[in-house]
Amino acid sequence: MSTICYFADFGSVEATEQQPAAAMPDISSIDYAVFAGSLLLSIGTGSYHAIKSKMLLRDPKNRVSEKDEYLMGGRKMPSLPVALSLLTSFLSGILMLGVPAEMYNRGAQIWLNFVIGVVSSIITAIVFLPIFYKMNSTCLHEYFILRFNSPVIRQMFSFLFIAFSLIYMAVVIYAPAVALSSVLHIEKSCLILTFGLTATIYTTIGGLKAVVWTDSLQAVMMYGGVGALIYKGLSHERVGGIGRVWHIASETGRISEIWRLDFEPAQYNSLWINIYSGIVTWLAAFGVNQLAIQRYNSLPSIDTAKRIIYYTTVPFIILCSIVTFVGFIALAYYYNCNPLETGEISDNDHLTILFALDVLHTTPGLFGVYAASILSATLSTLSSGINSMAAAIYEDFLKTKCESCLTDSQVTLLSKCAVLFFGTFSTVLAFAAEPLGGILRVCISVMGALSGPFVGIFVLAIFFPRAGFWATFISFIVSNVAMTALCITNYVSDPFRDLFLPTNTSIHGCDGKNFTLRISPDYDPHYGDPTTPYVARLSTYSYAGIGMFIMLAIGVPIAYLYKEKENDEEAIRHLTFAGRHLPCPKLPTHESEVPLTPKTDAGKVLPD
Repeated sequence: MSTICYFADFGSVEATEQQPAAAMPDISSIDYAVFAGSLLLSIGTGSYHAIKSKMLLRDPKNRVSEKDEYLMGGRKMPSLPVALSLLTSFLSGILMLGVPAEMYNRGAQIWLNFVIGVVSSIITAIVFLPIFYKMNSTCLHEYFILRFNSPVIRQMFSFLFIAFSLIYMAVVIYAPAVALSSVLHIEKSCLILTFGLTATIYTTIGGLKAVVWTDSLQAVMMYGGVGALIYKGLSHERVGGIGRVWHIASETGRISEIWRLDFEPAQYNSLWINIYSGIVTWLAAFGVNQLAIQRYNSLPSIDTAKRIIYYTTVPFIILCSIVTFVGFIALAYYYNCNPLETGEISDNDHLTILFALDVLHTTPGLFGVYAASILSATLSTLSSGINSMAAAIYEDFLKTKCESCLTDSQVTLLSKCAVLFFGTFSTVLAFAAEPLGGILRVCISVMGALSGPFVGIFVLAIFFPRAGFWATFISFIVSNVAMTALCITNYVSDPFRDLFLPTNTSIHGCDGKNFTLRISPDYDPHYGDPTTPYVARLSTYSYAGIGMFIMLAIGVPIAYLYKEKENDEEAIRHLTFAGRHLPCPKLPTHESEVPLTPKTDAGKVLPD
């Protein structure tokens, strides 16, 4: 047997002899049945609501257009399903796999980054929702027409939103498919097709109602799967209970990582980075995202929408906390014998699924429940994304050309074709996602790079009434180019590749297995490889804050130095923070056959 050091830390040193990876335990037919049942349940829910919507539209008392019924759920969606849909849509299979692995490897900073989303939700309810809801629009991006009278800005923003969503949806499909393929013994290509086509089918036939109601069922499965894993994990003799879990996480420095107070921007993460950039990142998800605003606008009043936001804050913290806590339980289970060092797995993203299989396979059906929770998170995010892209493509690019020559039924059919196209294209694109590397790293960096300008353009428009077309256009373009360059530099350099907290892997802990030892490099890996460019070492978690800062630093001076003649500040007052409670002076064009009246911020009808 080869001689191996006993203390596993950072970096890597090859052992002179490597055993083949241990065979994974088998799963039962009941697990497969549960997994397949969750797929059929999603399709069945979509089919049911497609039929129900058709019956509703035939009702002579119905006052909702077919297109509104399909894309907006008739604007009368019940509160609880919308709340559950919002909870599940932003916790994809990527996060359920990648976030526990991040907790396992690098500590609890990622937990803080998630729970800070509650602050963003409250800001959304106070600042953004009063403005967007009273517009009574299907697509959020209509704001740019009302605020700047600019189809250029609207379509530019919409194009980036769709492009980003397509890439993100591809990764959302690919990552869980790869992780599950090795344990379910199903080809990853089959799982990619299964995930992509399932979401595409029920979203195409059922519209927003199918998405929201299916999300509700999927939320229950997500809670059930993660809850089962935590219960079985904590009761496992190898884990040793919650006391040992907390002790190991504390002793190895994973908990104290939350309180890293260094202001240096060139580091992996810190408390200040999480607070500032985390708020911006989650504002991009909850506050200025078509996916979220479409759901808020599907509710009957703004008061209901605000209550949904406030009521979901605690469940959101709970769900994020239990998902991340899985990483600490896995640490206790694998402490002294890291599967990434023994060769059982070669990818961080597979750690969570291996842990779930090890802990749950002894009880037939439980691993199926957990696999269904990964599936549910994946389908929820995918269906929400393709539904929102379909709304954006019609409202932002096709409506002005097609509205006058198409009936309401034809517009609905066109929207269904758009859903089918985006779902199919995302599925095809998923086959090209393999070279991207670690899924969480890709999502954090790319989402952060785009989130800053996405939030910044609305902050500039809402808080700086003097900002006109040129201030907004120039600052948005420059900030996006700068953030894209920064993201690429970081991805190529990979300055934090050696950052892993210790797992104390040893021969004794691994029962004599050989392993590849990770040892510390000769620099502090938290601050990145000093041989890489400084800009590459800027925290990927800070990208959202940097992007918004760049945009405002350019846009605000232009707005005040260059007064645009067509920018009548009084005429746009109702679209700014100061006038967020003022009603719209006139109703934006609405597609419903029955004329509607503007909404106030209280959800009541204004007199003509």
